[in-house]
Amino acid sequence: MRIKNIIRKATIAALTAVMILAPIVNVKAASSDVIDTSKTGSLTIHKYDMTAAKQAGVNLDQFTSTGKQDTNAEQALKKYAIKGVEFSYLRVGDVEQQSENGKVQMIYELPSALQQIIGLAPSDAAKTEGNKTYFTSQKINDKLAHALEDNTATKDKLEDYMGKSGTAMAETNASGVTSKDKLPLGLYLIVETKVPEDVTYTTNPWFVQLPSTDSNGDDWFYDVVCYPKNETGYPTLDKRVRNNPDQDNVTTANADKLADFTSARNEYKYQSTVTASKAEKLDYQFISKLPHITSSTTYLSTYTFDDTMAKGMTYSKDAVIAIYDSKDAADSTNVNNVDRSGAIAVWKSSDAEPKFSATYGTSGDDPTMKIEMTKAGLNELNKKYSDKYIVVYYTAKVNTNDSVVLGDKGNPNDVSLTWKRTSTNYYDILKDKCIVYSYGYDLTKKFSDDKGDATKVRFVVKNKTDNYYLVATGSNGVYQVTGKSATEADATQFSPSSTGKLVINGIEADEYAFTETHSDAGYSLLKKDIIVKITETKANITPTEANITGIQSKADTDSTANDGVANGTTLNNNVIVQTIAASATVDDTKATMTKHGESDNAYVNVEVTNQKQFLLPLTGGTGSYLLIIVGVVVASCGVMVLRRNKKVA
Repeated sequence: MRIKNIIRKATIAALTAVMILAPIVNVKAASSDVIDTSKTGSLTIHKYDMTAAKQAGVNLDQFTSTGKQDTNAEQALKKYAIKGVEFSYLRVGDVEQQSENGKVQMIYELPSALQQIIGLAPSDAAKTEGNKTYFTSQKINDKLAHALEDNTATKDKLEDYMGKSGTAMAETNASGVTSKDKLPLGLYLIVETKVPEDVTYTTNPWFVQLPSTDSNGDDWFYDVVCYPKNETGYPTLDKRVRNNPDQDNVTTANADKLADFTSARNEYKYQSTVTASKAEKLDYQFISKLPHITSSTTYLSTYTFDDTMAKGMTYSKDAVIAIYDSKDAADSTNVNNVDRSGAIAVWKSSDAEPKFSATYGTSGDDPTMKIEMTKAGLNELNKKYSDKYIVVYYTAKVNTNDSVVLGDKGNPNDVSLTWKRTSTNYYDILKDKCIVYSYGYDLTKKFSDDKGDATKVRFVVKNKTDNYYLVATGSNGVYQVTGKSATEADATQFSPSSTGKLVINGIEADEYAFTETHSDAGYSLLKKDIIVKITETKANITPTEANITGIQSKADTDSTANDGVANGTTLNNNVIVQTIAASATVDDTKATMTKHGESDNAYVNVEVTNQKQFLLPLTGGTGSYLLIIVGVVVASCGVMVLRRNKKVA
C-alpha cells in the first residue's frame, strides 16, 4: 500500500507539472508524457496457482506488480498456470483532469450502482456534472478495500453486477493467459467471474486505468499486464466400511459387548478393509471435506459421488447424508445415529425438497450408486457449508451365492468424487476404495480303511471369536453361509459329499471350532474340536490425489494439460492397494490356503481322517468267550479220550 501511495503521489505531481508546462507539452505532441486520446489500450492477465507455487518453494515476494510484463515472474511461475479462469471487464467511466482554484488532480467517473456497492457517498465525490459523478482514485481504492473486508458479500455483489453489465474475456489458456485489445481508454473494473474446480479464493476485484502511468511515474503506457493471485484447495475423499453392530446386538447401549468385540478386532469401527461372512450386513461411508467457497464465482456447480460395488454385494438403497463441523465429529458417528448425533444437517432422499438424489444400477450385474446434489443441495453447500465435512452413509449385504470373491482379491467398493465450480468444462476426480474380504473351508474327509461313507459324517462350526454358529444351505458337500445361530441346536449340520469333500463358502476371518458330531458306523469320532484360525488379508489403500494446478478439461482437444497431466484425469489416476496375504492355522499349525478363481489364499485346506474302531466282543460279552473256551476244552478232552481208548484196544 505504501508503494502504491508513493506511485499515486508521483503521478499527481507529474500531472501537475504537465499542466504547468502545457505550452511545452503541446509542442511535444509525440511525447508519452501526456495521454494520446487517439490510441486504444489492451489488457493481458496471467493467472497462476500461488498456493502450489509457494508449496513448491517459489519466493513470491520477489515479484511486484507494475502493470508491465514481468518475464522473470512468467518463467518462475509457468508450471503453475491455471487454465479455465474467466475474467470480465467493464469500462465504468471517463478519466478527467480536474483543475479548480489552482488545484489539479485526476478524477474518475463511476456509475451510481457501483458507488452503492463499494460504499461511496455523494459527499465523497470530487465532482458532479449532470448525471456523472467523479471520485479520486484514493477515495475509490480506500472504499473498495474497506468493502472487501467482508470478502464474500461485496464480491458477490460485484460478480453479480459484472455478470449483468460486463463483458467476459476468453478463458485463460494452458499458459494461464487471457487478453483483450482495442479497448477504449478509460477506467475499467475487472472481476474474476468463473473458475475451475481447484480455485478457492478468487482475486479481489480491481480497477485498471487505460492508459496507466509506469512505476517510475514518468510515462504513460497503453498495454497493461496483470498477475492476479489465486489460492487453490481441494476436497478430500475417504471411503470406509465396517461390520454392522445391530445384526449382532452390539450397540452403544450394549457398551460392554461392543468393547469386547472391538478389542478383539475393531470390526465395528469404520476402516478401509473388513472381513465378513456371507449374508452379513455392512455399513459403508465416504467422508469428503468440502472445498473452500468464498463467493458466487467459487460456487460448486457439481458435487457427485459415483459408487461401484463388487458383484458380491447388494445395496440396501438407504443412502443418507450428514454434514459436520469437523473431521472428529464426522469420524465419530455412524449410519445408525446420525439423527441424534452432532450433525449440523441430515439429508434424506425422501425429504420434501431433497438435497440429493440416489440412483442405483438396474441389474445384478450393475451394482452402482450415484449420489448427486440437487440444485437445492448445491445452494445449501455453497452458502452454508464451506470447509465442512459431508458424509454419505449406506448399507449393503454380502450375497449368499458364488458372486462373492473369496481370498486376497477381495470384494472392492470403489467411489469417485467429481466436482466442478463455475467454469464447468473443468473438473477433477478423486478416487478411493474399501475392500471386504471373505474366505472358505475346503475339508477332505477320509477313513483309515478307505471304506467309510462320508455322507454319514456331520460337523457343526462355531465362530469362537464372535460366539456364533454357522448357518448355511447346500448339497453334495458344497455350502453357502446364509446366517448365524446363537445355539448349536439351530446350527447347520455340515456333511461332506460321497467323495469326502466339504466346501463352506463365505466366512469371515476369525477363529473357528469344527466339532464332529456324527461319523459313519464303525469309525471313531474326533476326540476334540479342530481349531482353525484365519488371519485376514491386510491392505494399505492410497487414494488418488487432486491435480495441483486445476487445469483439466474434457472439452479441450489438447491431449495434456500444462503440467503434463492428461485432461480429465488425476495426477495419480489409480488407487494404490498394497496387500499382505491371508494365512491360516489348523490346531496352531500353519495350514495351506488355495485359490478361488484368480484370488489367492481363499480356502483353508483341512484333512480329517476317521480311524476304524477297535473290535468289540459279540453279544453276551465274556460269557460267550467262556462257552467257546469250554467247548474247545471239552473237544480236546474228547480227542484225548479217543486216543487213549485206541491205545488200550
